[in-house]
Amino acid sequence: MKNFRILWREPLIHFLVIGAGLFLLFELTRPPSGTTTERIVVSASQVEQLSAQFRRTWLRPPTKTELTGLIDNFVRDEVYYREALALGLDRDDPFVRRRMRQKLEFLLEDLSVENDPNDPVLADYLQLHADMFRSEPRISFRQIYLNPDKGRDLEADANKILTRLHAGVNPKTLGDPTLVAEFFNMAAQSMIARSFGSAFAREVVTLNPGGWSGPFYSGLGAHLVLVMEKKKAHLPELAEVRAQVEREYLAQRRREQKDITYQKLLQRYEVVVETTLPGSTAGKAMAVTNSDGTEP
Repeated sequence: MKNFRILWREPLIHFLVIGAGLFLLFELTRPPSGTTTERIVVSASQVEQLSAQFRRTWLRPPTKTELTGLIDNFVRDEVYYREALALGLDRDDPFVRRRMRQKLEFLLEDLSVENDPNDPVLADYLQLHADMFRSEPRISFRQIYLNPDKGRDLEADANKILTRLHAGVNPKTLGDPTLVAEFFNMAAQSMIARSFGSAFAREVVTLNPGGWSGPFYSGLGAHLVLVMEKKKAHLPELAEVRAQVEREYLAQRRREQKDITYQKLLQRYEVVVETTLPGSTAGKAMAVTNSDGTEP
């Protein structure tokens, strides 16, 4: 017994046992010896595809020997694939299941793609999803910065500077130095928000061109702002954004058609979900046969 335990620790013994188990599993699952041999056909188009993949990788066509190797590897993949299916190695594998689902979804999306939608269809989609395509407000403005770290009374100091600005004092002589740009030219609201924060951006885009105003507060401190030009948010004409509208429209149609196809496929199955109720050791089974929830 002691010798057996020592022998069992040897990796070679583990390898032989696992090999014997796989051989036994293969023998139990393979078809009877009289079964007709399966055919593996490597079509001319598949050979061309293998050759094209080689050319894209190596920037030259394969030699005869290399092409033979590519075909041999393709056949090896097919043999192993079929044998793996015969052994059921594809079952209960979450990665295989996810990959197969993705491939089927891609196929369903390709089948659901319609021809180029016409302008009336896209115009209706544009109106129904206006928020998706509406342009951002844009402004050109100048700002004067007041640094809170200098012990300022920001509100009082801002009002004093506003008085001097209205009196014609040069803005360059006022405020505190900062790394943030002094001028912004037709900046979109989102771009202003990245520099000063969302609250600041929402306030300044409501200003109209004219005199200095403020203070407006950001994470940096206080700012006085002079808006010089403004372009309000607007819904563009279809001609301006047709490519974007068509892309979003087709993406939504693909999602809708894929969901419709899934519901039709689901009707072919009886779905049983086994659950355990809280506080109970007994399981409860719920069955659904189709998308409308009718019982079998």
